[in-house]
Amino acid sequence: MKFVKASVVAASLVLACSASAEPVKIVNIGHGYFSGALYVAKREKLFEKYGLEPEISFVQGGPLALQAALTKQADVAIVSYEHILTSAVQGKRVVAFFCVANRPVNNIIANDKLLKGAEKMPVADKIKKLKGARVAMPSSGGSGEKMLGVLAKKYGLTLPGDISSVYLGAEAPSYVAAFQKDLIDAALPFEPAGVLVQQGGAGKIYLNLMNGEAPEFRDILFMTLATHPDNMRDKPELLRKVAAAFADAVKILKNDPKKGKELMALEYPSMTPETNSQAYDIVSQIWPVSPKMSEAQAKATFAYLQPEGPQKVDFPSTFTNDFLPK
Repeated sequence: MKFVKASVVAASLVLACSASAEPVKIVNIGHGYFSGALYVAKREKLFEKYGLEPEISFVQGGPLALQAALTKQADVAIVSYEHILTSAVQGKRVVAFFCVANRPVNNIIANDKLLKGAEKMPVADKIKKLKGARVAMPSSGGSGEKMLGVLAKKYGLTLPGDISSVYLGAEAPSYVAAFQKDLIDAALPFEPAGVLVQQGGAGKIYLNLMNGEAPEFRDILFMTLATHPDNMRDKPELLRKVAAAFADAVKILKNDPKKGKELMALEYPSMTPETNSQAYDIVSQIWPVSPKMSEAQAKATFAYLQPEGPQKVDFPSTFTNDFLPK
């Protein structure tokens, strides 16, 4: 009888905790390795630690994640800061409150034909060599296409036109197959797709955006947690809890790579330990130690993006550090 009573009490406590947890809807772009903090927070139950009940969904491409934030279908969107700026010039406001990545989340991977003789080329010549190439990326209008468009324009090419865009979504197998079947010449995939392409012998890193090879993309705001301004007013504590959970997850990723790799291996069970380890080492370069954002970083992002629209951007209104852990 005592055992039964204890079991009933334990079950009651679980139900009580579940009932008191605050739901939070989080939308993420695809299933990219760049969102390591999200996966660690989920695996380590860091959301629950702060009294949250996460509902995590995935969409194909930044525009859809942005739309979820704009329409308040999600409380939080993992979305590139570029999309926040392109909204701002159109008079629409979404606010970043946590920096997830301060460099691009993808490199340019190329086939052997493009790689031949390109090892010691400067960035300008590598981009010019893409004339006539078929370049794959996750989605139309996404950050990959925007970055490539900026580089193409800077070095005298057009996109579309001189470079053909191919949209393959976010999943790694699509890129491996496309390279193997000679359907594309280069790609800007989310990791671990780039690592898998390299391990399959179908391509290698052509332009290393993640380590800062292109100066325009070094210390910027790239991937962020973003929310609708109404949530800042109506749900400030929820945003603080989300930021706290992500901050705890980043500490694990940056300070304990062994544990981080183990947790990421659970998120990508089909990958070999070698692939997971290589992807982790590549992507860890873009995870900042501090999620704090600055106006200088915001302006650096704007400087290369140059979004066109009728509204002048008020940079301090596009991001906030108010919800970060003290």
